Amino acid sequence: MDSWNQYFYNLYQYINEQDRKIRSLENRLEHLENDTNQHQKQSVEKIEYNFDQLKIENLNGTLHIGLSPEDLEGVDDFSVPKTGKSSLQQQLTADLNRYLDKHGEQIIFDIAAQRHVSKDDVDPKILIEDMAKQLPDRIAFYENEVKRNNQGLSEDQLKNHISDSIKREIHHSLNKYMEGEEIHNENGSP
Repeated sequence: MDSWNQYFYNLYQYINEQDRKIRSLENRLEHLENDTNQHQKQSVEKIEYNFDQLKIENLNGTLHIGLSPEDLEGVDDFSVPKTGKSSLQQQLTADLNRYLDKHGEQIIFDIAAQRHVSKDDVDPKILIEDMAKQLPDRIAFYENEVKRNNQGLSEDQLKNHISDSIKREIHHSLNKYMEGEEIHNENGSP
């Protein structure tokens, strides 16, 4: 009989312990629910972002900075006026694009041959597209460089200087690129 009493006593103790844990968990749950409700009542009035520089490489869709969805309801057009390139920049861009279209593939294959890089390992179309995308920035760089150095060049001299500098840069960059391709080929990598 004593073993039954001991069994019921242990069972009673276990049930009391479980009951105490359940009450403790219920209290914690209630406390967490209260905290959550208090946090939900708080609202953020204003978020400010300060951008020193924002560079977007590729944007598909629409990016609205500094506007909430409510602000967009009354707006018809968000187009940004295009910054006008100087006629020199436009002319140089067109000339250098023609240069790349006419001579780019041959330059790439010639440098590849000099560097012992297989024509199959080089895609001239991608390289030419990449170089063409960089032309406006490179033209602006060299134009600013001439202005910083106060070189008193006429417009024709400036155009020739920038064009020649970019053509040299194209050759130099392709050589460096092919140098990397040559290393990949020697190591047996694609």
